Amino acid sequence: YIDDLIEENKRLKGLLDDTTNPNASSLSALSVSTAPSPRRDLDVLDSPDVARNNTSNIMLEVRPWFVPSTDQQTPILIGEVPDASFSTRFRQAISAPHEQPYKHIPRTAFATDERIACLTESECAWPSPSRARFLVEVALRYVSRCYHIVRRSVVMDALEHSIHNPAWGESLIRCKLWGLFAIGELYSARSIAPGKDFPGLPYFAKASRMLSVLSERPTIDAIEIIHLLSFYSLALNRRYTSYILAGMAVRMAVLIGLHLNIPAAQLPDAAVREHRNRLWATTCIFDRMWASKLGQPAAIGDRDIMVDPPSNASVDAAVAGDFGDCAYYIASSRLASITSTMVRCIYNTRDQSTTLSSRVQQTLKDLREWVQELPSHLHLDAAPHSEAAYKPTPLHLSFNQSAILATRPILLHVLKTHAAAWPAPAGAMPVPASAMTIVAACVRCARHSLHLLTECWIDGSFATFDYFYTSYLFSALTVLAVSSLLDGPDAAADREQFDSASGLLAQLADGGNFAAKEDMKHVDAMKAAVTAAASKKRGVVGLEATTGLGDFAGVMSPAAWASSTTTAVQGMATAGMALTEPSLQELLAEPFLDMQFIDASVYDDYSQGLYWPDFSTENWTPETWVPGS
Repeated sequence: YIDDLIEENKRLKGLLDDTTNPNASSLSALSVSTAPSPRRDLDVLDSPDVARNNTSNIMLEVRPWFVPSTDQQTPILIGEVPDASFSTRFRQAISAPHEQPYKHIPRTAFATDERIACLTESECAWPSPSRARFLVEVALRYVSRCYHIVRRSVVMDALEHSIHNPAWGESLIRCKLWGLFAIGELYSARSIAPGKDFPGLPYFAKASRMLSVLSERPTIDAIEIIHLLSFYSLALNRRYTSYILAGMAVRMAVLIGLHLNIPAAQLPDAAVREHRNRLWATTCIFDRMWASKLGQPAAIGDRDIMVDPPSNASVDAAVAGDFGDCAYYIASSRLASITSTMVRCIYNTRDQSTTLSSRVQQTLKDLREWVQELPSHLHLDAAPHSEAAYKPTPLHLSFNQSAILATRPILLHVLKTHAAAWPAPAGAMPVPASAMTIVAACVRCARHSLHLLTECWIDGSFATFDYFYTSYLFSALTVLAVSSLLDGPDAAADREQFDSASGLLAQLADGGNFAAKEDMKHVDAMKAAVTAAASKKRGVVGLEATTGLGDFAGVMSPAAWASSTTTAVQGMATAGMALTEPSLQELLAEPFLDMQFIDASVYDDYSQGLYWPDFSTENWTPETWVPGS
């Protein structure tokens, strides 16, 4: 018994020494054990030193990022995946240790529950026949170009019946038309007139009210309506609502067996069977992509899906227009699956048996394989097979965003290492070429996205209230803001592109785009932080004017950095060009990446998040936030 007390005393003394060690301050939230225990919900660190020396198996208890709120009953969970969170981490990375840390900016720009509830109680007039046809055509064009939700022939037939006989149709069919009216008005509007509601919001409220009572037996029509409402909710910047609706659609689809093949003997109509398969593909895409934007889990995994992918099935000529090229939907489904897996592997700090750098490497391999399997007619330089064919720009923008999500943790760690050397380069931790190669890929994807979005802006295909293009724009400009501080040869050009993209985002915000209004708060805060950081690092830039790289010049030469980052965006046949650079190809072939400095940093930071500890004392209200705070 006495021996046991002595051993316990030694163990507690060791823990006390760890907590009083200044170097271990960032590990204050860790639970340390010398042996793994499957019963503990802890995280295993597999840093190179631990793996090679096998001296201990340290268990880390992950602490999520919650932000206290004065107007909520419970603190708000802030995930590390959203673009707004990355913007906050970026500002925190370039703040001095002695300064008041930058706080996360609340999301307050979205359609409120109260306004939608008010509209559900108000009467909403059915649009005139010409207006109804116009809105449905607009909705089908914008929705069907990327997703398969409804069948055109069925919708148009229902619309004509409802026009000629207002009392015709079941409530779900009319509800579906209300949802299409909302999306049609959303994409046809250029701005919000004074005193008017957000485009399509009254139609959306009407459809939401009609679907307020869920049927005990789900139907295809109900799933289609939920998808339309989920899609429109993103434009309202109601991301949580959209994610909830997407998950609801998955569960309804599972209940009626959309995730399974149905025998032709039981459902002879080939068009109906193909619609089921494609609707399931869209259901998975929505659930996984919406979840990845929030860093949340998807509702269903691949192992539970046993239905055939979309195909170019042989159907009657009268309904052939209901089904577009299946290759686009297959590629989009595969990309959504890769993105969902990537978010779980890279950003989920639990149950990880490999280092962050190796997980990033594996994700880039998966994305490279996706590029290699992409049909040639889905490349951006492919000649359209008809004048009406839509360029697969959204698919490439989605790919770029997935690559950015996979690589920007490395980008942020490199920036953090770089910022630690300000204002003098002495003592800076060298950054290996492998890390800079991944950083270069991240920056190239951001530049390519901005190039594509600028082209869309010029040719008029960038709709004012398009949530996806707006989010891609904000994500790209944030990466370029980081790149502008890394002293590469294109740092000045990236800062100019950041300012240019900020101008486009400001125009969207002025037009009434909810997401742009939120993003502009972060842009204003980033501008203030970048200006402050630039003044801190002038000494570095002045001392290293000949190289522009400071202490990084000894790790990756200016010529190599320029070669890896200045690949011309013009002429890129596909977004995957960012992953075909020789330096990155060599990197992906390596069995082990020399990025111990990053994995060691993650060891210090896992206790509070992917990047570094958050500040649990931060408190905000919508009224108290100011730029730079």
